[in-house]
Amino acid sequence: MVNRNTLDFVLHMLNASVFHVSFPFFLIPLIKMYGFTNESLAFLMAAVYGVLLFVVKIALWLHERSQRRDGKVDWEDEVVLITGGASGIGYLLAEMLAIRHITVVVLDVHPVKTALDIESYICDVSDPEDIARVAKEIREDVGEPTILVNNAGIVCGRSIMDMSIEDIKRTINVNYLGQAFTIKEFLPDMIKNNHGHIITVSSAMGIMAAPQIADYAASKAAVKAFHETLESEIKYVYKTLGVRTTLVCCGKIETGMFQGVKERMPFFTPTLEPIEVVREIIESMEQRRTHNQIMMPFYVNFVPLVSILPGWFQDLARTVSGADKAMDTFVGKKGVQPRSTLEVVDAFPVGDEAGQDKKDI
Repeated sequence: MVNRNTLDFVLHMLNASVFHVSFPFFLIPLIKMYGFTNESLAFLMAAVYGVLLFVVKIALWLHERSQRRDGKVDWEDEVVLITGGASGIGYLLAEMLAIRHITVVVLDVHPVKTALDIESYICDVSDPEDIARVAKEIREDVGEPTILVNNAGIVCGRSIMDMSIEDIKRTINVNYLGQAFTIKEFLPDMIKNNHGHIITVSSAMGIMAAPQIADYAASKAAVKAFHETLESEIKYVYKTLGVRTTLVCCGKIETGMFQGVKERMPFFTPTLEPIEVVREIIESMEQRRTHNQIMMPFYVNFVPLVSILPGWFQDLARTVSGADKAMDTFVGKKGVQPRSTLEVVDAFPVGDEAGQDKKDI
């Protein structure tokens, strides 16, 4: 559920009221009931608004249809592989799928602790040989993965001068190279069958960075660029439109990964609940949209625009939002355990290293 004290909730309510397609059917009769004639300004404005609303809704519907050429997913034929699925977003996503009896495979350096039917494999995604080893076991035990969710990620949370060379290498290896290695391993079969879905978990920090997060921001920017290249190659090089892609770019999520980070303006830059992100990812899987992007919360949609504006405006945006000082209080995830699906299932409509380096977005 969207936090009621945020801009996202206000927009949600507007979409359910004045921006709903049925709104003109109530507005125009109401205007007539108050005695306004067909020539009055109030009536004309209401009529124009109704026409514009219908045009926009039809355009959005046609766009949505064009993104779903082969209908919804048939879960009986799918094998979902999730990296970094022992905690955070990956863990919740795995359980939400498994509770619906969907075949789920998790790769992580830690075992998955759950009572649900989830295939768990210990794997370091930064090691291509380890991926190849586990991939062979997965194919023998479960079958070929058809949906790949590249979710594994870590963060150091130090300034550039305070980070060691090993800190930088570890973050790049897990966050970026880990995604590239898994795609190299599982994409060929998707191309061969012209069927599959690759979901790339990037971050708003991959679009516009902030202080003391250079390793994470750089790795997520690389992931975003790699994903966009993958999309273009699927279309123009491999010509396999049956392989779908989704790019996930979110702000801070309440998984504990960025524990200690404070928002200066939580109304505009709220912290997301994991269930909100998981809901969008599963909907993307079900609808099999092509070139799909998940940008959450609402402010993330404007981050690409801000990133190309003059430097002084970017500095102003960082200062006003609090991004300039946000990492000063960063402590990272320390012993935070993911909530069980049973604690959040009512909110969903069923249709590696110690210390600071942890799994998830």
